[in-house]
Amino acid sequence: MSLKIIGGDYGGRVLRSVKGLGTRPLLGQVREALFNILQEQVPGAVVWDLFAGTGASGIEALSRGAARVLFVEKNGRAIDVLKGNLQMLGPDAVERAVVQRVDAWEPPPMTAALFGATGHEEDADASTDAEVAPDVIFLDPPYAMVAEDPVKSLARARKLLSRVARGGCVVFHFEAGVLDADDFDDDLDLDLREWGTTAIAMMWQKGEAPERLRRRWAKERGRGADEA
Repeated sequence: MSLKIIGGDYGGRVLRSVKGLGTRPLLGQVREALFNILQEQVPGAVVWDLFAGTGASGIEALSRGAARVLFVEKNGRAIDVLKGNLQMLGPDAVERAVVQRVDAWEPPPMTAALFGATGHEEDADASTDAEVAPDVIFLDPPYAMVAEDPVKSLARARKLLSRVARGGCVVFHFEAGVLDADDFDDDLDLDLREWGTTAIAMMWQKGEAPERLRRRWAKERGRGADEA
């Protein structure tokens, strides 16, 4: 199976994946829609790609100007392909990427020393041990894992949201029908969308979603009130 980078500096390049590996990369149309929504948050951002597989989401972020991307994956074959994909893109992509084989639900603190210069120096002290908060987290656990315990999976996603920078977003991918809007707390800004069997929940802390999204939600609530 091959995957194409949709936009940005590496747009049109084809990434390798591993047949039969069990990874489930987002379809091109879904990635394109997501990055259109997140277009203002990705350039210059620190991005985490958790349960990264062969790296399609994180590499799309690199292509669109992310400053640094952390890829977390436990499968050794996927990591080999991921590293090969980064090397295929060239030294700039390799330099801006960090690949780790750790628990994707609870990555250890990512420090300034690990990431190098990130553009977040204003948020951290001069110590290279200071944690660098991500701006965007792509969270793509196996469908079966989420379906087995949706409540626990959502709680873990919320915990990851507590680690993002101000205005940061968690992009949580799961199978359509496993969670719906009522399962998410009202103290979030939530954009929940479905494409076929794919569901994506984009989560921000309350009041921190992009202004254009909040304006759209306000208009939708106004129309709903008028119709009622």
